Amino acid sequence: MQISSSFSCLIVLLVLIVGVRAQDPAKPVSDKTENLYKGSEVTAKAHVKKKPDPRYTKDARKHAVEGTVILRCVFSSTGEVKNIHVVSGLPDGLTESAVEAAKKIKFTPAMKDGHPVSMWMELQYNFHLY
Repeated sequence: MQISSSFSCLIVLLVLIVGVRAQDPAKPVSDKTENLYKGSEVTAKAHVKKKPDPRYTKDARKHAVEGTVILRCVFSSTGEVKNIHVVSGLPDGLTESAVEAAKKIKFTPAMKDGHPVSMWMELQYNFHLY
């Protein structure tokens, strides 16, 4: 049986959003190199120190595009934003602009049992013309 790639992506996205786990629900989700936690599973959540604003593209201004880009990503134990997934995007380069801004976020990693850990976070970037 063949499954379309968009259907496969939808399933992966649903698994990430809902937090479904393939094995023991008490164990954190793994990205094959480190454990990933939800906010409710850590002692201290990741703390954003700097969240750069995305740029509003010329095409988006020209077409008066407004709305919110929602991203789900990993704030890693090493201080990098990784595994960025678009939950809800916008046209004319705004989604790409939000992803680029997310990559530049500076933060203090989440903590669990006295050690830095990686956790999933949802980011929202609002685009509104004034």
